[in-house]
This record gives sequence, structure tokens and C-alpha cells, in this order.
Amino acid sequence: MKLLLTLVLIISVSVSLNALPSVPLEAHGDMKQIYEGEAGTHILKVSVIPHKPMVGHVHFSIEPTSVSTGLPIEQALITVTARKGEEAFESRAVNSTVSPTIYDANLTFYEQGSWMMSVEISTIPGKEYEVEFPMEVSGDSIVNNGSAGYFFVFVFLVLTVGVLVLTLKYRKKNRERN
Repeated sequence: MKLLLTLVLIISVSVSLNALPSVPLEAHGDMKQIYEGEAGTHILKVSVIPHKPMVGHVHFSIEPTSVSTGLPIEQALITVTARKGEEAFESRAVNSTVSPTIYDANLTFYEQGSWMMSVEISTIPGKEYEVEFPMEVSGDSIVNNGSAGYFFVFVFLVLTVGVLVLTLKYRKKNRERN
């Protein structure tokens, strides 16, 4: 009985460890630049993960610089908007103290096709500049690959077998006492 429980524990730990990423994840590490252009007095570089935007979550990074000085801009209000037909949604891009020159936004696409993206920037209240560019979103999705379902079934089976083993063990002990 102890051997069975030990075996189940070893298998569940090894499956859990295999589910963890083997390299540290970093949002700005492997970005693909999809657009660069001028918005008023600013140059905007827009990058995304995944490299080929697809149905599901898409992470945008915007790097604004000044046209006149070439220096990065650390204080701006930036909004990313996606439009397709009558549908539109937006996200505010924010920077952090760790990466003050990179502004991040996340959008979730539920439909494939050609989307018109716009990035609006404001460094002075009341003065806004905007760029627009098309972006293709493919129907492939990395979200539904099935591995989460298999992991859920495995955990469910481990719990069920554990409860069954414990029930049979203590039922047998209770019969011996009576």
C-alpha cells in the first residue's frame, strides 16, 4: 500500500514539474516588431507576442521616442485600439519602473481576420497623436492545445485513486476492530 502511494506521489510530482516552463518567461525578451512610424512629434515602435498574432491573447509593447531628440519617452498616455467592422476594443498601455521606456498592453482577439490597429499617444494634456496600421490575426490558437485537459484528468485520477485506497485501508481496519 505504501509503495502504491509513493509511486502515485512520484508520478504526480514529475508531471507537475514537467508542466512548468523550462526557461524564465519575460514579456520583452522575444518580441517581433510589426510597425514603426511617426505620430506627431513621436516615433512609435510596436512589437507583439506571439510573433504571428492569433485568436487569443496578444501582448503589445510600444517604445515611443522623440523625433527631435531621439530619446525615449518615459511619461505618456498610450492607448492601443483594435477595430474590425463594427467591433472595436482598446487597452491602455502602461510602463513600469523596471522598464520605463516600454509601454505594455494586452488584447484578446476572439475572431481571425484583418484588424485595423491604432496607437494613440499623448505627452501633453489635450494633444494627442495617432498612428494606424493593419494586423492579421490567424485562426490558430495556442490556448486550446489539450494539455491542460490531460493534466486535469491525471490529477482527478490521482485524487480518486488516493481516496479509494484510503477508504479501503481504513474500512479494513474498522472491520478488524469490531
